[in-house]
Amino acid sequence: MQEEAADAVIDCRGQICPMPIFMLKEALAGAQLGQVLEVIVGDESSRQNALKYCWNHGQEVFRSYAESSDFHLFVRKSPEKKADNPMPAVGPCGTRWE
Repeated sequence: MQEEAADAVIDCRGQICPMPIFMLKEALAGAQLGQVLEVIVGDESSRQNALKYCWNHGQEVFRSYAESSDFHLFVRKSPEKKADNPMPAVGPCGTRWE
């Protein structure tokens, strides 16, 4: 099976909470339906919060992998849909992202 290439890369490495979520949210807002974004984060809490954000907003994460200390998430832009059972995304700074 051939892997789908990303239409855009959002490099959030080195960003502290809540910047990775803001960067992901902005990239999704500017993407067309069906486009694929590769989101790269540099720590586990950012990976978890990105996954939770996508779940809570109906975005499809269809592939992910770790490379060294970085995490790569592939998100396909889907129609915005609030999750019936949202997962809280709370970072180390205590901010809650809806």
